[in-house]
Amino acid sequence: MTAIAYPTGLPTFLSASKSRSQPASFTESNPRRGPAYAQKIGTDVPVLWDVTFRFNQGDAQRFHLWVRLEKYLDGGINEFILPIQTEFGMVDHVCRFLSDKFLDTKQESSIVFTYTATILARSLKIPQEFIDISDIIVELPNYQEFAPYLDIAVNQEWPKNG
Repeated sequence: MTAIAYPTGLPTFLSASKSRSQPASFTESNPRRGPAYAQKIGTDVPVLWDVTFRFNQGDAQRFHLWVRLEKYLDGGINEFILPIQTEFGMVDHVCRFLSDKFLDTKQESSIVFTYTATILARSLKIPQEFIDISDIIVELPNYQEFAPYLDIAVNQEWPKNG
């Protein structure tokens, strides 16, 4: 089944109360003699976010129906696409709710509802444009200061001279 889009216009979770954890993509062996060594165990490392959603009453109704109804998330079982703020800006991730702490709800006032949950994404998405210039990002100190000049050089000047 395809992932369900997060409802347009509905606020995503609060960035201030979001935390992320991710297991290592390697394991360590500690032999009885000699130094420890690491071994890669894969590249698909899931990422977990503990999140808090805060809605007014209308948005809470919309969110609750989206999660509960069979044609959408079917009680939280179906995967969904959620834009998440990461180091690389707002990036769409395919997520699902975990059964632990599944949408614990708190009514903060007569019209404010807070939901907490843990969501899982298959991996932390890095947009292709960052991968394409990864050498510049990693090796050039303060690359962001030079980004406008690099953009002009690579996209305007070099093609003229090529």
